[in-house]
Amino acid sequence: MRQPMGMNDGDPLPVDVARIAPDTFVGEVVKNEMTAFLKAVQARGCRFQVGSDMLFEQIPAYLEFFGFPTTTPEVLRSVAKLNY
Repeated sequence: MRQPMGMNDGDPLPVDVARIAPDTFVGEVVKNEMTAFLKAVQARGCRFQVGSDMLFEQIPAYLEFFGFPTTTPEVLRSVAKLNY
């Protein structure tokens, strides 16, 4: 199965990183901790957030929206078992 663009070694980046200003905050919603894209924006000096961190921030809002007991991103990070 082919993964989305930029997920396989040697894939072109999804955008021209040279056009991203170093003060830009970049987030990636993927399973991998550090993709080639995130490594490239990190090299430009950008602040960034990996996909799992984005998910930890979103889960409490999803739970609240659907009427379930909620939690905090910090609790989620403390119990997560991530394998990259």
